[in-house]
Amino acid sequence: MNIQDKIKQFIMEASDGNVTPEDLERVGDDIGRLGLDSLAKIKIVVLLEEAYDIETEVEEISPEVLNSISRLAEFIEEEVQKVSV
Repeated sequence: MNIQDKIKQFIMEASDGNVTPEDLERVGDDIGRLGLDSLAKIKIVVLLEEAYDIETEVEEISPEVLNSISRLAEFIEEEVQKVSV
């Protein structure tokens, strides 16, 4: 499973079932259109931290990154690179 698929899985998990695969298909890369609250976004970040063994502050992640699957995937890849250096 690639990072983008994991992000989608974590979005559904963090939304407590309020986001479906169909919702993700509808919004495409722009997950800002899902209307996730800040708690759900924090949950997504925590799940990603646990899955990829990284640590980051939610405040360090710009809204543009948190609202885009591809940008969030790039951010995670960069964080993983920092840890492995």
